[in-house]
Amino acid sequence: MNYKQSSYKQDDKKNCHKSHLESAQTDDRYGYVHYCYSSEAVRNIDYLMVEQGLVDSSYELMERAAQALLDFINRNYSKISHITIVCGAGNNAGDGYVLARLAKLQEKEPQLRVHLISIIDPEKLSGDAHQGYQDWLECGGIIESMDEAHFPATDLIVDALIGTGLNRALEDEWYDAVAMINASPKPVLAVDIPSGLNANTGATHGIAIHAEHTMTFIGQKMGMYTAQARHHCGEIHFASLGVADTLYNQIEHSATLMEWNNVASKLPCRSQTSHKGDNGHLLIIGGDYGMSGACRIAGEAALRTGAGLVSIATRKENIIAVNSARPELMVHGVETAQDLEPLLKKATAIAIGPGLGTNQWGMELLDKIIKLLKRQTASDSKKITCVIDADALNIMAQHNLVIQNPDIIYTPHFGEAARLLKHLSESPSVDSDRFEMIKNLRQKYYGTFILKGAGTLVNLDDEISICPYGNEGMASAGMGDCLTGIIGALLAQKLSTPDATQLGVCLHAKAGDLAALEGKNGMIVSDLLPKIRQLMND
Repeated sequence: MNYKQSSYKQDDKKNCHKSHLESAQTDDRYGYVHYCYSSEAVRNIDYLMVEQGLVDSSYELMERAAQALLDFINRNYSKISHITIVCGAGNNAGDGYVLARLAKLQEKEPQLRVHLISIIDPEKLSGDAHQGYQDWLECGGIIESMDEAHFPATDLIVDALIGTGLNRALEDEWYDAVAMINASPKPVLAVDIPSGLNANTGATHGIAIHAEHTMTFIGQKMGMYTAQARHHCGEIHFASLGVADTLYNQIEHSATLMEWNNVASKLPCRSQTSHKGDNGHLLIIGGDYGMSGACRIAGEAALRTGAGLVSIATRKENIIAVNSARPELMVHGVETAQDLEPLLKKATAIAIGPGLGTNQWGMELLDKIIKLLKRQTASDSKKITCVIDADALNIMAQHNLVIQNPDIIYTPHFGEAARLLKHLSESPSVDSDRFEMIKNLRQKYYGTFILKGAGTLVNLDDEISICPYGNEGMASAGMGDCLTGIIGALLAQKLSTPDATQLGVCLHAKAGDLAALEGKNGMIVSDLLPKIRQLMND
């Protein structure tokens, strides 16, 4: 998911009716653009802008937001002749009314036709929203009801129904309005956030606007890049509305967006005189009966991510199958936990879980690794880092195993995370709070967690990062095993746990996005492997 920034010109800030915003379509963005905030924090920034005299009034901010929307429409929908703005309540509706006025009064040929629909009695609006409504009437604007909406005749629908304060399911006329907009084939531009979406969690609580573009203001909302929001926001654009950098420093952010250009700087570099032993030795443990493919995928992903050596500890029946497909992997048959001893002495990092199964064999191997990790201390000269995934997580959940070692990276998907936290359901609702879930995982298990899914979350100490990359084509078998191999390889090459985590997540997702250029439907995990190599060398 891409996002772009617009920056308000400070010297125009007092010209409310003709204010302009500059759009920066490059990656040269202010640092604060990487931060995401709760809806409450954004409201605090809005309040401080007025309180500290950085704007003359809160209505000025509303006009800046409307001008940002109009500039975006003129730039991205330059050939349209008719827009329909659907307004609801609160300041989100106020943005819609001001946008309608600015669009109606702008000097543009051909003139843009503006239809404004309100699903409530606008006389019930208050504050800045009511002023926006009055100004719309004063310039000759007309207000229609939802019954009069004729979406087939319009070129663009602007969603100005509900802002960031929503925390419950839509009902009655609100639900019907969203359903009608979604049923239209016309593109939708959402104001600040798609109506029906929870700004703090990305949940929909039943229904929300499907937007082609969303322009969000003042601060990026933490829920817009994860969970159901990935399906509803479309392409996200950001307008700071002239908020000073110093003001952002006064408000605590809730999450950080990962940036590929930033994390890619941590890619391991090889010396011209290096040998394979200098580039790490990853031991992958997994592959019970009938599941050799999982450890093979993890192994090849590790090789493509630059690990010098990759050993696989698996059932002896899997040796031929794995080696015939990828002879560069060193495959060892292990029947007991004791068989791991010589392999552990050579490894610089461990990945356990792909295809491990939850039977006695898998439990014994995991127990061996847990005991090794528990014995380690910060002063150990040969400290092994570890990534735990898949069935290893399920074994931990079944037996309530807690290691509390900071050198462990856990990679659960939503269901595995729920089991680790002992949720009553193994398939928690898509409306569950993913941010709260990863915080609880960190509190219970202490290590670094990657909560996989649309908008993967990563906790680094008390900081939560969001991966804005990846796509729905990656919802296929083996993708998690691939991620485990990538992260294991980076750990083997002696990247720190935070760097291996962020780089591994972004590398995996970016490879998926490159593979998706050839089509998302039918994408399989092996399509990512050449893209991983490409990104490692780019």
